[in-house]
Amino acid sequence: MSATLRGTLVEIRPLTPADATPLGRILRDRLATRYLPWRVQLETGPAFVRRVLGEQRRGEGFSFAIVTRKDSRVVGQVRLFDWSRHDRCAEVGIWLRRDCWGRGYGSEAVRLVCRFGFGSMKLHRVIATVGVPNKKSDAMLRRIGFQREGLLRSSALVRRAWLDMRVYGLLRGELRRSRAS
Repeated sequence: MSATLRGTLVEIRPLTPADATPLGRILRDRLATRYLPWRVQLETGPAFVRRVLGEQRRGEGFSFAIVTRKDSRVVGQVRLFDWSRHDRCAEVGIWLRRDCWGRGYGSEAVRLVCRFGFGSMKLHRVIATVGVPNKKSDAMLRRIGFQREGLLRSSALVRRAWLDMRVYGLLRGELRRSRAS
């Protein structure tokens, strides 16, 4: 299994069943989950953790809790999923507590998990999809080095409505260092 990865603001550590409670609180926040797929919005914390740990056991990716360095609070999750070993590609997904938005936690967690993917998983490419209205996540991905590659029209069911999704790609060697590095 993967190790704990430390940044300046957060560390990401392997997700455990004990993370179900703090992640469940985030999943109940309609504003924090407004761009997540409908299936995820309907999950409880324990159901989400069971599902993603099952995917991990099957070798489909890795899941991490995002923990603040300052006070060791679980403030979100980040994962690499839909891992294709043949194509050396996986998708990144992240969500955070609303009170942690805009503090650099998300971008640092994505940088850490991408470094893990390019290193330990030997990925060549990481992809991300973002709902078109989600301008903050869109900007965060571009700051990290992701390139906008296309648009998937009406491709995600979010709150019982179809949402267009932007597709991003990050190749090995394109990850930008943080401003603090």
